[in-house]
Amino acid sequence: MAARPTPAPSPIATPSPAAPRFIAADLIRRQWAKAENRAGCAPVAFTDEGGGGGTPRPATFSGGWAVAFDVPGTRSAYGVAGPGLLSADRGPPYAQTRRLARQWPYFMELDQLERPSFAGFGLEGARPYRADNPEGRGENSLAYVRIHRQHCTYNVWSRLGRAHLEVLLGGLQLLPVEN
Repeated sequence: MAARPTPAPSPIATPSPAAPRFIAADLIRRQWAKAENRAGCAPVAFTDEGGGGGTPRPATFSGGWAVAFDVPGTRSAYGVAGPGLLSADRGPPYAQTRRLARQWPYFMELDQLERPSFAGFGLEGARPYRADNPEGRGENSLAYVRIHRQHCTYNVWSRLGRAHLEVLLGGLQLLPVEN
């Protein structure tokens, strides 16, 4: 009896990257849809809230949009905003990079977004974290975020500490707008 040919191995399926899970996506889209600056300031959302577990709610930013997250005992514990356009926002990316790097004590590239996308951050008022509280626990951490091809400087904030703010920044993504 003739030997049966061995079947060719099936090709290994390469898993497609999973679509990110956006936090508070519907609320962000609704707030963004009402904003004056929506043509140049796309909606963004967190894909990781760093264990914050907050309850999202609309927040007010003149000319723009915002969503804040409340946790027990702390209103607006963290959040994201696409504020109204400032004249300084109109500059080219290289000028924005220099401006934010000079203004803020800490700087990080946001590799999950199209380059150049980056954030300048620290304590509110563009101050460094204090030596006696390098993690900024209980203080107002704030980041100014520039995303390539967007014409606004986004705000991301956290009162849950520097590490929490960095997780939020690392999980920030452009939010697809459904038609």
